[in-house]
Amino acid sequence: MDDLRTRWNCCKSRVTAYYRGLTRDFNYSTDFFFGLDFLLAIAGARLSSENAKLQRCWRVYRWTIYFPALVTLWNTVLNVQQGAKLDILLSCMQGMIGSSSSALRMGLILWHYESLMEVRRYVNRRCFGRNLEPSLGIRSAAFYHIRKIVIPSVAIILSVVTSILAIDFSDHHYMKSPVDIKQTLPIFQKAYKLIFCSTLVGLALMTVLVFLVSYMVLTGLIGELKVIAQIYAVIFEETQKRVQRKLELEPGNSRQQDSMRKHYFWKFVQEEFGECISLHADFLTIKNKIRPFLNATFLTVYFSTVLSLACGAVYVTHMKTVTLFSLESLYYCLWVAIECAFLTRTVSLLTEANESIGWEVYDLDWHEKLEWEEQFQEEYRSVRATMMNVMVVAQQPLRLNCFGFFEFTQDRFYELLNVAYSMYTFLRNFV
Repeated sequence: MDDLRTRWNCCKSRVTAYYRGLTRDFNYSTDFFFGLDFLLAIAGARLSSENAKLQRCWRVYRWTIYFPALVTLWNTVLNVQQGAKLDILLSCMQGMIGSSSSALRMGLILWHYESLMEVRRYVNRRCFGRNLEPSLGIRSAAFYHIRKIVIPSVAIILSVVTSILAIDFSDHHYMKSPVDIKQTLPIFQKAYKLIFCSTLVGLALMTVLVFLVSYMVLTGLIGELKVIAQIYAVIFEETQKRVQRKLELEPGNSRQQDSMRKHYFWKFVQEEFGECISLHADFLTIKNKIRPFLNATFLTVYFSTVLSLACGAVYVTHMKTVTLFSLESLYYCLWVAIECAFLTRTVSLLTEANESIGWEVYDLDWHEKLEWEEQFQEEYRSVRATMMNVMVVAQQPLRLNCFGFFEFTQDRFYELLNVAYSMYTFLRNFV
């Protein structure tokens, strides 16, 4: 009883903390990756607990959530051996593709977990741009956006899994029990149905997790990149403030003041550009660390989405009557399409945010602020060269291109829909 009471208090404290996260306003100590630890534990990825008994129970749970995938694989093999219709086989293939894709992307998360945590620390650090007025708005808007995505996604997937209880598993083409127990042991048939749905919850939340991890990473990086662009935009203003403060500490006549103003202007403007370049370089370093994970994820998402849409569309359109399972299949088709659309759109936004740095530098009043003088010709050339380098680097692609196969941008999503439709028309001719 003491052990159960301890577990109950632990769960209650976690739920309370989660609820406070729903209602708490954003500040500089808020974890941007909203609900990530909870989803990692429920989806069987990682559990942040040192309790040995809890860890053992959780290890058993993390393997049981693959039970529906194994059942689907078994029934798919049986349907192939029995010569089932093509639409049934394609429906089984959709189930296999969905579970295999989620498991593969979960493996990528675990393989690149340290890189993900580096991105998490980088986004949560928020060590630059705090004195800028737009920075808090940019970061808080990104956090609230993530929160609005996480809560509905989890709620929708749980409601869909709950609705599966209304489906008859006895003769289902890929949910039925591998052993025929509907006649001899009807009670065990009901127990099997409950076990299947309860373990399916973990697999379904895994499907949500693998999407949210990539989406959180991209959205967090976009927010930090926008703040860096804002810092570039106020370089001359910050330089003038520093020059003014310095001159107040070193009084002199008008000629001395003018000479010192020019000297400190060129000195401070180079320092400001150097600090901004350092921030941008840190961002690019973090991006390069997480880039292998994102490229592998995007490549998996692309091909799994094409196959899932084609297989699911053939099965749904071939149904003569609308059933709950056909609606579930249609829902999954919409899910993978929306997921791919969100990710491609976010990659495009990340590219645009990086390019905005070059435009912010170009829009500076450099033609007025940077005046040529013989005494400061080296500084003048240095600042102009620095600005040119920043604009060139900002226009370079971020190489989120699925290891060089194609750029994973919003335009690619429209091409994906065309490929999926072509595959659908090809498969439909054989049904």
